[in-house]
Amino acid sequence: MYGEEGMEESVRIPRERIGVLIGKKGKVKKRIENLADVRIRIDSKSGEVTVKGGKGTDPINFLNAVRVVKAIGRGFDPDTALNLFRDDVYLEIINLKEVLGRHAIPRQRARLIGSKGSARKRLEELTDTNIRIYGNTVSIIGTFEAIELAKRAINRLIVDGSPHTVVFRELENEKRRETMEKIYSKFGIWEKEERGDI
Repeated sequence: MYGEEGMEESVRIPRERIGVLIGKKGKVKKRIENLADVRIRIDSKSGEVTVKGGKGTDPINFLNAVRVVKAIGRGFDPDTALNLFRDDVYLEIINLKEVLGRHAIPRQRARLIGSKGSARKRLEELTDTNIRIYGNTVSIIGTFEAIELAKRAINRLIVDGSPHTVVFRELENEKRRETMEKIYSKFGIWEKEERGDI
């Protein structure tokens, strides 16, 4: 990854995602290059994308550019993928082949997607993440805590086989608890409890 002239990493993405990575009149590719101070070389036939940084390229920006390319390759729209340049946003890619038997993948993918994408959308709402199910992967963009919450929910659905209603209820309770904790913390209620004032 690190060479004498800077950093370089190659990522292979599905060929049907190449057009999305390039964008209209090359706008998406140029935006990534400008944000990270990198150059992106694309082989449209093989789907291989090479991200190259110069001597002055910030290593974190370089890694973020690679993550954005991966995210677009996994089905995210460019605007969502570009959030990966934020310090508190991460990308997690789950390979379903490693989690499930090959024959179980189509059925479990369908469970995660739901009717007209309803299950996926509900998971996104309840975990404050963006989720894409593409090929044999499930990819998540969000904060570290949100991704961990989404991963647990996905595991409950496709590995444990828990019903959607049960998993969504658990997420709703978790979200309600977190909201209350934020409110209590904002008004110092926890501190009062510790002092025995209430």
